[in-house]
Amino acid sequence: MLAIVCAARIARAECVTVTDKPVTVATAATAGEYTLAFEGHSASATSWGEAGNEALVLEVSAGKRLIGHLILHQGLATFGYGMHVGALAAGEAVQLRVSPLSAKKAKHEATACSIALAVTTDEGVLNAPEFRWPTQRTFDDVPLVLGWSKSHKQYVTVMTNEDGGTAVSCGGGAVGMQAEIARWGRSLDIEDHYRYRKGPHFERCTSDGEAPPRMEGAHPILYWGNGHNRLFESRGGYGDACGEKPPEKPNGDLAGWNVKNPGNSLAQDAGRVVILRPLPVDLDAIGYTESPARREALADRYAPWIYRLASLELAREGKLDNTHTFAMDRYLYVDVEIADVGGEGGTYCASFARGGFKLRAVTKQGVTASSAQITAEYAFGGHKGWKRVAIPLPKGVTAADIDHFTFDAYDNDGIYLTGLGDAFIPKPAGDNGATLDYIRRGTRTLADYVDDDRSACTDKAFTCVGGQVDLER
Repeated sequence: MLAIVCAARIARAECVTVTDKPVTVATAATAGEYTLAFEGHSASATSWGEAGNEALVLEVSAGKRLIGHLILHQGLATFGYGMHVGALAAGEAVQLRVSPLSAKKAKHEATACSIALAVTTDEGVLNAPEFRWPTQRTFDDVPLVLGWSKSHKQYVTVMTNEDGGTAVSCGGGAVGMQAEIARWGRSLDIEDHYRYRKGPHFERCTSDGEAPPRMEGAHPILYWGNGHNRLFESRGGYGDACGEKPPEKPNGDLAGWNVKNPGNSLAQDAGRVVILRPLPVDLDAIGYTESPARREALADRYAPWIYRLASLELAREGKLDNTHTFAMDRYLYVDVEIADVGGEGGTYCASFARGGFKLRAVTKQGVTASSAQITAEYAFGGHKGWKRVAIPLPKGVTAADIDHFTFDAYDNDGIYLTGLGDAFIPKPAGDNGATLDYIRRGTRTLADYVDDDRSACTDKAFTCVGGQVDLER
């Protein structure tokens, strides 16, 4: 699943115990760019949802040089962790140790097995970003999944959540998250953080590419910039106004960033940043080349566990109240391919909703659950493409209960419905993991024009279905 080409490999089949003291786990045979991967687990039961016991963190270093951190987010469960480590010299040794950034209640011990240090010439790895997040946010809105598109020379990042953005502008807490999930079909945050076609450009606050990022070889070094998980070229960018918008600081002032900052040099990052270097996975393989909206499938195709982390993180932050927001297994996620969505406003955090559509799930027992009313602003500007929709479910409804879906256009808003995609409900697995219970998988091509006013249905390639249409699961 990883976008890696291994020209050489140094591996240790045995297991290594990792503690507070550095232990050498592999040595580079030749000079080059490398990746590190292993099967690992923490020595104590951690839970992403328990404050002070979120996860163990490992430091990866070469000699006295800190390369980055690995967050062992699956606790006692053995999991395949990996990162890009950048350039190593021939004979340079890589060490692991438990970081002081680890959760206070976590035992400072881990096990790493089948350790592989691999040299690579893969384009996706060579240009992959390095994220530097505040140490105060080691377990908050962290970037853990990185998608790479060869066709677009683009990286898309999945964070566990965002404290800012829609959530804070719509009231914060569970009320704000209700609007976030309704509008974007997820509690995860997904951002188009970096592209390197025609020079490096990164999602800098609200002004893409205004300033060049620092670079380590071809790897951009990108710093957390605001509560929307936009980026900056140094720690000093946090707290700045982004364009015409005011500073977005849902977590307040951060020492070493916007206050008590001794300087923004790389050397002064020590002790102030957690360094995350995720291995890229293939975006084009899930349809990103044809539709950038397919980025939404990054989590379910490559990292379903991140749905659990997001749900646990919201619970830890008091943002799940079982009235406005719910645990992850109370949401049904459905992909629909649409075009010409109009309207304005929305169901939540707006004074009205006009036009757009709702997607409903109907159970075999006749129970109907509905999405929010999704208008043009939240359906990718009305352009043709895929839209992920979240449908809150009544307690106890499972994937096996779903009989069919209903797509309903509002206020004579003629919408082209051209495809029905994946539909699933995330389910807990272990302490921090998740599986996806699929109602359907793959794409069913449709050619429906959904509109109460059939007079606008003039394209003979589409069937005029009226104001709503039922869709088999």
